[in-house]
Amino acid sequence: MAYNVEHMSDTVQQQNLAASIRVTLIGAVLDLVLGILKIIIGISANSIALISDGVHSLSDLVTDGFVLIVSRFSHADPDRDHPYGHRRFETLGTIILGIVLFAVAGIICFDSIRRIVLEDPLPVPGWPGLIVAGFSIASKEWIFRYTRQVSEEINSSLLLANAWHSRTDAMSSVAVLIGIGGAMAGFPVMDQLAAVIVALMIAWIAWKLVFPSLGELVDTALPTDKVRAIREHALAMEGVLGTHEIRTRLHGGRSFVDLHIQVDERISVSEGHFLADRLTLSLKETMPDITDVVVHVDPEPDNEPGSALKALPLRSEVQALLKQRWQEELGNEGLKRLELHYLGNQIDADVYLDMSLINNDLKDKLDNLVEDVSWLGKVSFFGMP
Repeated sequence: MAYNVEHMSDTVQQQNLAASIRVTLIGAVLDLVLGILKIIIGISANSIALISDGVHSLSDLVTDGFVLIVSRFSHADPDRDHPYGHRRFETLGTIILGIVLFAVAGIICFDSIRRIVLEDPLPVPGWPGLIVAGFSIASKEWIFRYTRQVSEEINSSLLLANAWHSRTDAMSSVAVLIGIGGAMAGFPVMDQLAAVIVALMIAWIAWKLVFPSLGELVDTALPTDKVRAIREHALAMEGVLGTHEIRTRLHGGRSFVDLHIQVDERISVSEGHFLADRLTLSLKETMPDITDVVVHVDPEPDNEPGSALKALPLRSEVQALLKQRWQEELGNEGLKRLELHYLGNQIDADVYLDMSLINNDLKDKLDNLVEDVSWLGKVSFFGMP
C-alpha cells in the first residue's frame, strides 16, 4: 500500500510567488538606476572601471527578468503532465544563473588582465566615481540582504541565487572604489588587481550555487542526518515496528520522501492506511520543508521480494480452489467469508463458516483436504451467523 500527500496549499503558493516578484522588481528598478548613473558618471569622471560596472548593472536587468519568468513557471500548480509541480524550473534557473555568474567572473578577470598588460598609461578617474561606487555598494548590499531574507522565508534557491548575484555587484563596486582610490593616489594598477580578486570571488559564489542544484537535478539524497531524523521519527510512532528503503530527494528546494514501514501483520487495511496518513502528517508538521511523502505499508520485512511472490495465487484462485475442495462438506453457502494474509511466501487463511456447520471434526476434515497445497500456510476457522 502506498499513500501520497498533496503539495502546499494554493494560498501559500500565491503568497510565495507574490513575495518573489515584489523583491525582484525592486532589484530590477535599482539595477536600472545604478546602471545609468554609473555609465554617466563613469564617462564624465574618466573611469573605465565605473563604466564597466554600469554595463554590469544593466545586464542584471536580464537576469532579473529571467528570475521573474522562471518564478512564474515554478510556482504554477501541478497539472496532468507535471503531477509533482514545476519547481524544477527553479532549480534549472539557479544553474543558468550560476553559469551567468561564471561568465561575468571570466569577463571581468580577462578585461582587467588585458588592461594591465596592454594599456600604458592606465587612465586615472576623478572623485565623482568614488561617490557613485560608494552608493552602489550600500544599495546593492541592502538589496542582497532583503532578497536573501525573502528567499529563506519562501525557501527559493533561485531567489537566493539572485541575491548572491546582487552581492557580486556590491563586490564589483568595492573593486571600483578601491581601484579609483588607488588610481587617484598614484597606483592605477590597483583598479585592475582588485577586479581580478572580485572575479575569483564571483566564480566561487557561482560554484556554491551551481553544485547543489546539479545534485538536485540528479535526485541526490538529503543529508545523512536528515534521513536519520526521518527514520527515528517513523520508528517513534506507535504501531510502526520498523522502517526501511527510505528514499529522499529535493524538488525545487522542497524535500520529497518515500519510505516503507512495517506494521503488525494482522491489522486491517484501514488501520494500515491510518498509520500511513498519521506518519505523513506528523513528518510534514515536524519538518516543514517536507512537502511530499509516500508511505508504503508492509506486514513483514520485504528486503527480498524475489520471484516467490509471483508464484502465489490471487484471491479468486484461492477461493475457487477452497470451494472446490470443500464443496461436499460445505455446499455453496457454507463459506461465508475469507481473509487472506500473504506472509513468508505463503498464504495464511482465516475462514469464516456458517455457525450451524462448524465443529472440530469438520475443521479437521477441511484442513486435511488442503494439506497438500504447498503455498497454503496456516488455516484458521471461525463461525459467523
